[in-house]
Amino acid sequence: MEIVHSALRKQTLKNWKTQDWIEHASFGLGQISESREDKLDIEFVSGGRKTILKSTELKPAASPSPDLNFPSVKGKSRSPRIKVERLTRSPQ
Repeated sequence: MEIVHSALRKQTLKNWKTQDWIEHASFGLGQISESREDKLDIEFVSGGRKTILKSTELKPAASPSPDLNFPSVKGKSRSPRIKVERLTRSPQ
């Protein structure tokens, strides 16, 4: 077990990877689902999915259980939806 803990302590701010388990001060335990540019997408055990900056202070953590499955949210897109209104022509 000591080997795991020392490996977790060596984790630095810049080298978080997909599937890494982290602990956030407010959101608690979570798993990184995507790392992109200066942001991390994280599935939190009790808080859902959040996007945070890589500069946020995170602590390495261990998985709460090997068979933990996050509930999937269907139909939710990461890209914003744009509402398009059509102009109606007035009769001339």
